[in-house]
Order: sequence, then structure tokens, then C-alpha cells
Amino acid sequence: MRSIAVSIAASAFAASASLAQQQTVRAPSEPELGLYAGLMAMTDSRSFDKAILDNAVGSSWTPLRTAGALAIGQLGPVHGARGVPMLRALLVDQDVLVASNAAYGLGLLRDSASIAALALAVDGRPRVAREAAWALGEIGNLAGVSIGRALRKRSADDATAMQLLLAAAKLRPVPVPDIRPYLATGNKLAVQWAAAYAIARFRAPDGVRDLITLANEPQFVRASSADVRQGEFALPNSSADGPVTAEAYVIPQVAHQRMRAEIARGLAKQAAGDSLAEQSIVVLLRLSHDPHPHVRINAARSLGSYGARGRGTLVAATRDPDANVRIAAVQSLGTVLDSIPAQWQPLWQNDTSLMYRSSLLASASRAGARMPVLSDWMRHTDWHYRAAALNAIGSATDQAGVTRAATAMLRDADGRVRAAAYGFLTGNDTLPPPASVHAALIGGLADPDFYARATVLGTLSRHARAADVPSVLASYAKSLADSGNDARIAAIQYIAASWKRDSAAFTPALRQQVTSLRPSGDPLVRAAAESVSVLASWPSTSGNPRPPSWYLDLVRTYVVPALRGETQRATIRTRRGDILLELFGADAPITVWNFMNLARTGYYRGTGFHRVVPNFVAQDGDPRDDGNGGPGYAIRDEMNPRRYERGAVGMALSGPDTGGSQYFITHSPQPHLDGHYTVFGRVLRGYSALDALVQGDRILSIEVQ
Repeated sequence: MRSIAVSIAASAFAASASLAQQQTVRAPSEPELGLYAGLMAMTDSRSFDKAILDNAVGSSWTPLRTAGALAIGQLGPVHGARGVPMLRALLVDQDVLVASNAAYGLGLLRDSASIAALALAVDGRPRVAREAAWALGEIGNLAGVSIGRALRKRSADDATAMQLLLAAAKLRPVPVPDIRPYLATGNKLAVQWAAAYAIARFRAPDGVRDLITLANEPQFVRASSADVRQGEFALPNSSADGPVTAEAYVIPQVAHQRMRAEIARGLAKQAAGDSLAEQSIVVLLRLSHDPHPHVRINAARSLGSYGARGRGTLVAATRDPDANVRIAAVQSLGTVLDSIPAQWQPLWQNDTSLMYRSSLLASASRAGARMPVLSDWMRHTDWHYRAAALNAIGSATDQAGVTRAATAMLRDADGRVRAAAYGFLTGNDTLPPPASVHAALIGGLADPDFYARATVLGTLSRHARAADVPSVLASYAKSLADSGNDARIAAIQYIAASWKRDSAAFTPALRQQVTSLRPSGDPLVRAAAESVSVLASWPSTSGNPRPPSWYLDLVRTYVVPALRGETQRATIRTRRGDILLELFGADAPITVWNFMNLARTGYYRGTGFHRVVPNFVAQDGDPRDDGNGGPGYAIRDEMNPRRYERGAVGMALSGPDTGGSQYFITHSPQPHLDGHYTVFGRVLRGYSALDALVQGDRILSIEVQ
């Protein structure tokens, strides 16, 4: 988690006007600007205000109406449910942006009672249909019949068809018969990609034969180097009918490469089984030599699921010219090579980066091989190496050995290492820990590092009991002085879990201790107390907004300029090259403000990309450098209809409304993230630098304008 008790804000609106509208929409009046600011304050405080909403959607200023429609969904299911009737009425609004935001809002609320209305909207105007299709996917299996029916109708709008296919990917089981027709060669390439994604994302066994057939089509067999640099461009910010949202995925120029990547993902052993294993391996061996590194990364991961059959290819891939392919390959070797250290040692020199070598140590441990260098790393002066060594040991199947190593590292001088050690102390054991381990965990409740305490509390909460609540209360009292709120949240979560599991064991005195706790001013801490009767006196998760003038300043500084097409820019400077970002001030104004403010103060200078998952995301912004740090506050989510296309910039979270300083950039399309993390920008230039980033690379600076 990356936040503390003081909640800054983050409300949300996606109200960008189209390029054509920017020339005709009049400038807002002062009352309209004030009302827009009021909407921001309403969503930031997560408080439903019907008067503000009625005035917003009744306005003659289009951006205010679209913001009002979206604001209801951004309140979330708990606080936005009262606005569902208004959203259903707005589904047929004359303004397509208002109607599409209403559809998207119903998806954010996951309102199953709106399935019929959304299904009807899928047959209507394309922009509304796309968001309605997405909303049905968010509702899930209850909307399965409607999704299947819409798929069989075969929408003429590519983006709508793709959103229906992406919605089908969320159903269980994945309805392969309804998806299969979209894989046919005669279909449009981008739509074919969405169909392949729907099957491959969760590796639907019924679709494996279809992926093999598709892979053997000449257009996929004849992959060429021309694919490698395609996609090094950004789509326009706006289309003919508004900001680019669902249509962001309609890029036929890169569909061949993206389909090959999905085929490579979908042919893993868990999907192919024994009957289609041989055919799948043949395809994967070919794709492991694909010109595009994203395809090779996915092929390496899937080949790793076939054990020794992929050995030669994966070992060779540790010498791939692309660093992230090398990392993906070595991460996949844990089930391929055996426990003989001599098989692992020659791979050590293929890459000298910490990420590659730490992944090699972890894979070797998973296979039962302990490399001699592991002991040196355990004593290394740099905490990164000690944590990496502990992570490698934690990958082993010998839980007793893992516990011994973790116990030894509880004495480490660095809290980040101790936090990792506490996480490995009990593994995934479903039984309560032994007395010695339990005692070590109780001792950890007083650790100087707040995230180490949060980790201990999370581990203990698996078997929460009343007997430990006094120690947890003492830890909570200690956490009130922390710079981060992680331990405070974890302590209240523990109390809630112990009450639900073991309330009969709470003595009157213990119950009095809990009920007398002073309610936190942090909505995230209060959220942990929701629905727990012993903490029923705590107020709701709605938080107090900032002064109206603060929101009004953001409207003037970020929203209005963005509506005119004057978007903010930021340049991330790394040793791999520069990455130029466009920021979405009208879609996520508080998130953009937060990012730009941190950048201007030099906050990001020297921080590292502490998490880089090949062909997924590169993540930065943690001053702790272990994934658990932040700026000392949290902002609210600003969910908007922007999509996680390649190069999308999103706010990293550890739960709802926990954004701070950590952000991520996607290497490739990630539709499963849509509507779950705030999109607040996109890459304009610098894709080659983005793809070259390896975990551990440092930010030289971030310059904003």
C-alpha cells in the first residue's frame, strides 16, 4: 500500500470534448465552473448530492453534463447506487457523450438490474454501445446471456464487437462457441485480436485448437521484422465523436503481432492439456523465434509450462538480444531444469543485471538447486541483494528451510528486508503457525518499519483471534505516528477479522478497548471498519473535500485547457532514452495535478522502476524502492473511459482510493485493467525506451510543462 491517513482527493470526470466540438462549445460561465468544481468535491468526498447532479446534467454546457453522468459511477457501488435511475435515463440522452458516460457509470456500479437497458444500448449508437458492452462485462456472468446474444448479432462497429469479445473474456466459463466465428480469417484484424485475447487471457481449453489453427494461417507463419517497430505511434487524443476510449484498441496495423502474442499465451500446458500438447509446442517453438519481443516473451512463459520439452529453447532465450526476453526466459526455467547446480551455473554470465540474476536464483531454488552465490547475496551490503536472495529462497518448496531463512533475516538492519522476511515466515500454510513462528510475528508488531508491521498483521489475520487483539491494539497505537497508513489499515482489518471469526472470545474489557478507539480521519482506515458491529460508531468512508477554491483552481488549470486541446505534457528521462507523455487533465484532473506537483518538486528524481513485468507494465514512483512506499497521502480514484492501450499511464493501487506517487505504463494492451485503475495519460514518443526498461532502472528526472 502507498498511502497514509490524510486523504487528499481525487474525484473524477471524463468529460473531454471532441476536436470538432472544441471549436463550437462555448466558454463556461463562472457559475458553471463553480458547479463543475462542486461535482469534483462531491466525488472526492464520495457523497451523493442529488441537487448538484441535477444541476450538472441539466446544464447547457456539454462538458458539465458529461462530467455529471460519469460522476455517479465514480462514487462507487456504495455511494453511487442512488444515482442508478438517473444513469438509466441518461442512456438515451441526445448527447452521445452523456449517454456513453452513463453506460460506463453503470459498469462502474456493476448494476445487474440495468442489464436489460445496457443490452438495448448495445444495439444503438456506436459510442454508447461500446461502453454498454464494457459495462455488461463488468457485471459478469449475470449478463452472460446478453453478451452471448449480442455476439451472435455480429455488430458492424469494430470497437463494439471488440468490447463484446473483451466482455466475454470475463465470463466463466469463457463462451468459446460465441467467440470462435470472430477468429475466422475473413474478419477484420483488430477484431480477430480481441477474439484471440478473449480465449488466451485466461487460457480457455476449448479455444486451444482454434488458436493452433489460427497460428498456422500463412499470415501468421510469415511473421516479419516489419512488425517490430509498428505501434511506435499514438492515436489522436480525440475522435469524431469525443475522446478516444474503446476505439483505442482498433489498430489493424499491429493486430498480426498482437494475435501472435495472444496465441503464444493461450497455448500453455494448463489450457492445451495432454491431447494438444504436441501441436501447441510446435507452434510455441516457432513463436519463440518471432521478430517481436512481446511474442517471444509470451512464448517463453508458455514453453516453461511444458517442462523439459522447452529446455533447449528457453536456455537459448537467456541469450536473446532483448533484456526482457532474457528475464522472461530465466523466470520460466524453474520447471524446466532440475536440481543439479551445474545446469544453472553457465546461465549466470548471460546477463549481469540484478533482475536477471535474481530471477535465475529464484528459478533455481524452485527447481531445488541452491547456487553457491546465494550465500554471498544473503550477506551483501546492498539490501536489494539480500531481499533478492530471500525472495529466491522463498521460491523453494521446502517451507521449513524457507522459515529458517526468513527467521534469520528478521534481524536485518533494513526494514524492507525484514518486511519481506515476515512475508515468507509462514508461506501459504492454511494452518495456524507454530508457537515459535507466532511469537516472532507478535514481536514484529513492534517493528520500527511500518510496512513490516503491516505485513505481520496481514499474515496474522489469516488466523485472526481475540487473544492477539491486545497486541494488535498496541501496534495500532504505534502506527498513529507512522508516515504511511498501511499498518493502521492492517490493524483495523485484523480487528474486524478477529471479531467476525472469534467474537465470542472478546471479554467485556477487550470489547470496551475496541469500541473506545477514536475513529480515524482517514477514509481508507474507516473503510476497514465497515460492516463490523464492534466498530459501528465509526463514520462512513466519505471524506471531507478540500476547500471549494482548490477544486475550482483545478478546473481552471487542468480541465478547461484540456477541453480546448491544450493538454499537459511530461518527459520521463532515463538512461534508456526519453519517454514523452500526454496527460489527461480533463479525464483525471486531480491525478494529473498530483503527478505534476510531485514531478515539479523533484520527487521522482532518482527513483527506480521497482517493478517491470515483461510485456505487461513498467512501474515507478516508490521512494522505498520495494513497491510499498509513497508520498505520505492518498488520492481518490478517478475512473474514466480511457483504455489501457499500449503506452497508457495508470495510477498504481493497493486497493480502492490508495493512489499516491506510484504509476505504471503498459507495454501492450491490458483490457482487464480498464475501469479498475485510473488512466491519466499516454505515451506520445519513446516506446523503444519504454520497452528497453528493466527492473531497477532509474529515473534521471521527470520534466513537466
